[in-house]
Amino acid sequence: MEYQDDAHIPRYVISVAPRLLGVPAHTLRAYEKATLVKPHRTPGNVRLYSDEDLHLIRRIAELDKQGVNKVGIQVILQMEGYLGQQEEKP
Repeated sequence: MEYQDDAHIPRYVISVAPRLLGVPAHTLRAYEKATLVKPHRTPGNVRLYSDEDLHLIRRIAELDKQGVNKVGIQVILQMEGYLGQQEEKP
């Protein structure tokens, strides 16, 4: 599978990503359920996050901390062009 660049290569499992982000794993799952982030899935259904995903999650967490609800976060991310990038991922 080809990726746009190194930042899009899925490499962090859900046990590592929270430590890098300072965000609990259940929060990552909630962001995924709200369709704010879409991690790569292995054939065994393991979530893998890329550096680009981590960048996006940091932005989501920042907006969440400011009190923006999930729908508002989705609108802001669309305006900032983040969600379009997510949909283009292989």
